[in-house]
Amino acid sequence: MQTTTTRSPRQRLRRALVSTLVLLLGGLAATGPAAAATTPPAEDGILSITPVTEVLTFGQKVVAVALEYGADVDPAALSTDDFSVLDSPYNFRAHDETDLDTLEPRTVTAVYTNDRPALRADGTSTRGTYVIVELDPADRGGNTVVRSMCDGFLCSEKLRDPLATQVVQLGDVHGYPTGEAPAPLLAAGSEDALPMTAPPVDPVVDEFRSDVMPFPGADLPYSYRLPADYDPSRSYPLVVVLHGWGSGFDGVNHGVNVAVDVMATSWVRPEWTGSEEDVIVLAPQNVRGDDEVEWTSVLALLEQFTGEYAVDADRTYVTTFSWGSTIAWNLMAERPDLFDAALIVSGFPVSEEQAASIATARTPVWITHATSDPVLPPDFGRTSAEVLRTAYTAAGAEDAEDLVRFTEYADDAFTYPDYHAATGPTYSDSSILRWVLAQDRSPNRIESVTPVTEVSSFGQQVTGLVLEYADVVDPASLSPADFTVRDTAYNFRFTGLEELENLVEREVADVYTTDDPALLLEQDRPEAPGRFVVVDLADSPEGGWTVMVSLCPTFLCSVIINPDQPTEVVQVGDVRAPSGAVISRGDADRAWPLTEPAINREVDQFVHATFESDVEGVTGPDRTVRYDYRLPDGYDPARQYPLVVALSGHGMGFDGQNERVQLVADMPATAWFQEEWTGTDEDVIVLAPQNARLGKELEAAQVLQLLEDFTGRFSVDERRVYATSVSYGSQLMWEMFSTRPELFAGGLLTGGFAADQDEYALIAAGEVPMWITHGTSDHLLPVENAEGAYDALVAAYRDRGLSEERISELALWTEYGDEAFSLPDYHLASAPTYEDSATLQWLLAQVRPVEDDGAAPGEEQGSDGPVETPVPDDAGTDEVPAGSGGALPTTGVPVAPMLAALLLLVTGGAVTLAVRRRSMG
Repeated sequence: MQTTTTRSPRQRLRRALVSTLVLLLGGLAATGPAAAATTPPAEDGILSITPVTEVLTFGQKVVAVALEYGADVDPAALSTDDFSVLDSPYNFRAHDETDLDTLEPRTVTAVYTNDRPALRADGTSTRGTYVIVELDPADRGGNTVVRSMCDGFLCSEKLRDPLATQVVQLGDVHGYPTGEAPAPLLAAGSEDALPMTAPPVDPVVDEFRSDVMPFPGADLPYSYRLPADYDPSRSYPLVVVLHGWGSGFDGVNHGVNVAVDVMATSWVRPEWTGSEEDVIVLAPQNVRGDDEVEWTSVLALLEQFTGEYAVDADRTYVTTFSWGSTIAWNLMAERPDLFDAALIVSGFPVSEEQAASIATARTPVWITHATSDPVLPPDFGRTSAEVLRTAYTAAGAEDAEDLVRFTEYADDAFTYPDYHAATGPTYSDSSILRWVLAQDRSPNRIESVTPVTEVSSFGQQVTGLVLEYADVVDPASLSPADFTVRDTAYNFRFTGLEELENLVEREVADVYTTDDPALLLEQDRPEAPGRFVVVDLADSPEGGWTVMVSLCPTFLCSVIINPDQPTEVVQVGDVRAPSGAVISRGDADRAWPLTEPAINREVDQFVHATFESDVEGVTGPDRTVRYDYRLPDGYDPARQYPLVVALSGHGMGFDGQNERVQLVADMPATAWFQEEWTGTDEDVIVLAPQNARLGKELEAAQVLQLLEDFTGRFSVDERRVYATSVSYGSQLMWEMFSTRPELFAGGLLTGGFAADQDEYALIAAGEVPMWITHGTSDHLLPVENAEGAYDALVAAYRDRGLSEERISELALWTEYGDEAFSLPDYHLASAPTYEDSATLQWLLAQVRPVEDDGAAPGEEQGSDGPVETPVPDDAGTDEVPAGSGGALPTTGVPVAPMLAALLLLVTGGAVTLAVRRRSMG
C-alpha cells in the first residue's frame, strides 16, 4: 500500500538534495567504478536486502527490492519517496561491457510491507518485517544477463553475479507503536546507497532444478521444472526448450538458458500460455560442440527423462530459438514421431531431406521470424515453411497450410529493438502457445458426440449431449465448467434461415457418466460408471432447436428436422480415468461437432409406417399415407386402450424429404405419454398421420381409412378415440367429425380453421365433444373466425334443442391472450393448450356411448334399461371450464384464405422467455 506523508520544508529540501546526489552518482559511475557508498546495513537497521527478479520478454530483470528490518514495519508512514533504487542500464542485447558499471535511477512504483521477500499481486501491505520496493519493469536497468566469453564474434551469456542493484532508504522506517509508546525507529533515513546482501529471488526460475547427464563427448547440463502438485500417476505434456548459441554451456554460465528469455518460464505461467494446464519443462543446455553430439545427447536426455517422469507421450513438444532449430531439425528428421508439435523461432532453414522425413509424421510446425533479423535472414523462416509444406503435400497431407504455419514480424512488433530475438513477439502471443499445447497425437480423444433431444411446447430442442471416450471416466473429476456447448440461435417460428449458423452458448446444468446412452430413452438420469459422459443443458429457449424450414414451392414452406444440426461442444477441462490418468486433455480452442444420430426422447419410441389408401380421386404416390404410431410400454393386446389421432399443421406435411417432422414440430403427438403433461398415468395409443396437403376432403378420407385399418390391427377402445389438431389439421378434424361422428369420443382443435357451414349441424347431430382454443393475436388465422366457428357449433346444438348445460359439455372455447404464450408464436395455440393438463384430462375423460336398441346419446342400454356410461377410473377427473352458452345466430363463417393461413415461417425479436419441457420419469 502506498502512503504519502506530510513533510516539513527542511525535510523536503533534504529530499531534493539527496535526489540530486543520486542522479550525480549515476553520472559519475559512467566514467569509473560505482561511487555510491557500500556501507553494510547496521544490525539494528536493515538486516538484509534481496533483489526480486522476473523473466520478461527479453530476459530476467530486477523488478523489486526487499529490505528486511528487525521488527514488523508499520506501512502507514511509507511512501515511494522514501526509497531510491540505482541499477545498471546495461542490456546484453544492445550494449557492450563498457556500460557495465554505469548506474541510473530506477522508477519506484509502489512500496508496501510483506512477511517475506516477495511481491504481492494486489500491491497492498500485509504485516511483516520486509518492505517491498516495486520497480517499473519497463524502465531502463536491472537486467541480470550479461555477455560472458566471446570466441570470435560468437559470445556466451551468463547471469551477473553480484548484481549491480543498489537501494537508498531516504526516509525513516518505523515499527508499530505499542500502547502509548511512540513507534520505534527501525532504520533512520540515509543518503547511503546499499548493495544487495542476499541472493536474488525469482518465483518461477527458482522452481527449476538442475542436473547433468553424462554423455560421451560432452556431458549435458539441463534444467527442468515439474508442476507444483506433480503426481506420478498422472501424465503431463512436456515442452523441450532448445536455446540459442549464446546460451550454450561455457563452463561458468550454468542455467542462463532459463533466464535469458521467456522460452522456458512462460510454459508454467498462465498469463503467458492462456491456460491453467500443468506442464513439465525440460531445458537442456548444450555445449556447442559437434553437431551430432549436440542432437544425440539431447535425444538421450529426452529418453532418460521421459522414462523417469510422467510425460504424456502424445503431447511432447519442442520450442527453439536460433541455433536450437538445428538440433530440432535433426531430432525430427531422425525420429519423426518424437514431437507432437514444434515452435521454431528465428531459426536456421530445414533441408529438403530433413523435411521429407519430418513429413512422414505430419508434425504440426509453427515458424516465426523477424523481417529485420540481422543474424539469420527472414528467408530462412520463409524457406523452411515452403519446403515443409511441399514435403507434407507430397506425403499426402491435404492441410499442409494449416500443419505448417509461418508468422513474420515487422519492427513494430518488438518492444525492444533486438530483431533477431523473435521470441519476444512470439511468446507475447498466447494463442501461439495455446496452439502448441492443443496439438495431441492421441487418437479420437472424444470418440463420438451424440445429441439428446426433447420435444417441448414449441418443438424439438437439443437438451443434452453424450460424449464417448476410449476409457471409463471418473465422474468425480467432472464439472459443468469442463464443457462449453454452442448451438444455433435459429428458430423457424421466429427467425430467418440466415440465423442458422449463428451460434449461442448454452448453459451446462449437469454432467455425469453412464454405461449405456440408450437408457436415456427410458430414464431421466441413467447414472453409472462408464465411458460415456452426459452433458445436460439448462432449460432455456436460447438455442438448439432442431426443426428448420425446408421446401418452399410458392410462399408456403415445409419444415424438416435439420440433418446437419450445428450443435458443438468444447471440452475445456481434462477428463480423467478413475486412476487419475488423463483420458482426454482439455482444449478450449477445439470444438467437436455432432457425429451420431440423435437420441430423441419420446420420438424414437414411435414406429414409422405407411398405409396404402384407395380413396377415389387419389392416384399414384399420393395414395401412400405416411404415419407414426406409439403403443404404450408393456402393450397388452388383451387390454383396450384409448387412441389419440394427432393431426399436424400444413408445414409438417410430407414434401419428399421430411418424414416424421410431424412428431417433433410441437407437442400434440408426444405429450400423451408423459404424466407431466397429461396429469395422468393412463396408457394411451397415439396415431400421427403425416398429411400430404391434398385438400381436406381427400386427406380426411385417407385418415379415416387409416384409422379403421389401425383399430382393426391394434387393441383400441373404440369408445375412446380422440382427435387433436394444429392449424391445418383442424380442416381434417371438421371433415372427419362431420362425416364419421360415430368414430370419435371428442376432439381438441387448436389454432385452427372454421368449418364449412353444413359441418356444424352434422357434428351436433353426432354430439361429438369439441374444445376449441385460439390465440388472441394469431397472425395467420384470425381469432374471430375460430370464435365464430365455436358460436356456430353452439347454435347448431341449440337448434337441436339441447340444454345449455349439455351444450357446455359438448362445446368448449378458450381464447389465450399473449401472456399465455411462453414464446411469441401466437398462432401455435397448442402450446398453452397442452401446458394445461386439465385440457388433456378433459379429452381423455370423454367416452363415446354405445348406441344400441334406441339408446339415446349419453346412455348405454343395460339389462334393466338405460344406464350411464362410466368414466374409467384412471381418466382425469379435474374440473374443466364450461363453454359459453349464449345464443348466437347461426351464420356462415368465412374460411380464411387457406394459403395465407398456412404460412409457418415468421420472424420476430429475440426470444428470452423460458420454454416448458417435459422430463422423463
